[in-house]
Amino acid sequence: MTRFEPVRGMRDYIGIDADKIRYIEFTFRDLVKKYGYVEIIPPIVEDFKLFALKGGEELRNTMYVFKDKADRELALRPELTPGVARAYIQNLQSLPKPIRLFYFGTVYRYDEPQFGRYREFRQAGVELIGDSSILADIEILDLLYNFYNKINLSDSIVIKINNIAILRKIMNNYNIDENLQEHILHLIDKNKVNEALGLLENNIKDINILNFINNLLTRKNVKIDDLRDLINDEYSNKLNIKNEIEYLIKISNLLLQLNIKFKVDLSFVRGLAYYTGLIFEVIHPSVSFSIAGGGRYDKLIELYGGLPSPAVGFAIGVERTLLVTNSFKLEEPMSIIIISLSESEDSITHSVMLARMLRDEGYKVVINTKSQPLSKLLPYYASQGFKIAIILGKQELEKKQVTIKNLTDKKQITTQMERVADAIKQML
Repeated sequence: MTRFEPVRGMRDYIGIDADKIRYIEFTFRDLVKKYGYVEIIPPIVEDFKLFALKGGEELRNTMYVFKDKADRELALRPELTPGVARAYIQNLQSLPKPIRLFYFGTVYRYDEPQFGRYREFRQAGVELIGDSSILADIEILDLLYNFYNKINLSDSIVIKINNIAILRKIMNNYNIDENLQEHILHLIDKNKVNEALGLLENNIKDINILNFINNLLTRKNVKIDDLRDLINDEYSNKLNIKNEIEYLIKISNLLLQLNIKFKVDLSFVRGLAYYTGLIFEVIHPSVSFSIAGGGRYDKLIELYGGLPSPAVGFAIGVERTLLVTNSFKLEEPMSIIIISLSESEDSITHSVMLARMLRDEGYKVVINTKSQPLSKLLPYYASQGFKIAIILGKQELEKKQVTIKNLTDKKQITTQMERVADAIKQML
């Protein structure tokens, strides 16, 4: 007999596991709406070139790519930012700026499955389009930190930040080809710094500059005073990167004043090739990978054929966030079981109408369908977490009454059907 299982790297979420996914979604959705973001739901399938154009080396190598019946090359989305950018150009470009968008959806990458890495996973994210100000960057970082505060993780996470424009400007000074720049940044992201420096050496013949870059890539926890010293370094002036370092100082000062935990890591690079300025990731001490990340991408929309539109955003790895979350505010409604001792039409009608009424009161209500004696049903439903049993026997139906039993303390009362909701409240 054939047995089917989920595709490798994908899984089913049932019951409490599904509830946890929705808990993240609902908490995120409630928060971002309070910041003024509106939802966008782009399609799961997009043109392959949308991601290949500026997605970065790793992303291109792990995409699910296929041809449809019209021989078009398509891809399952490996992230949502490019789809949002495409939708912005098509639908929102003429609107007043900035545009604030949020999303929640599945993405797909053909990675080797391992702890914290899946082939199908979920991202919750935001994009703030049409604003190049430092306030826009701070809003995004504040929103990200506030989300982790909402799920009781703000004390344990740190936001790691850098300015990718520092390395980009250095490489532009030496006219390093954009594709080679992307590969060098990819190597740094994969901790292959020596290999990256080897490629830089082929284009930068000045040993002092190479040493300066190597020094940058070893500085993983840089204080504001260290950044100020770096501005005064002769090579910062020579390489024209003083403004990029000053920007990191401004961001750092603001994050300090806002009590947002962060660290500046000058060796930090993100794998996506479209970042142009501020980049950041959320790290947690219990895992070796980031659980969220984002940055500024001021040229992507123009690259896709839109008007010049600065943008900044982030994506939260939902499953990764759940891996480090120890407590949840999962508030389940109280569970009630309705047990009818008859299968008459009158009994069925009253059971369904009682269930409707109690659900309107906010309770979780199930109607029993098991053909077992009451002596077995009551302990069974108590073991399943039901707090109240409503029993409809022949006598109760004749008098339009019900018996209400508290499955925790075993107390019970009989009352008229129309008073059931009030009677339950008195028993709790």
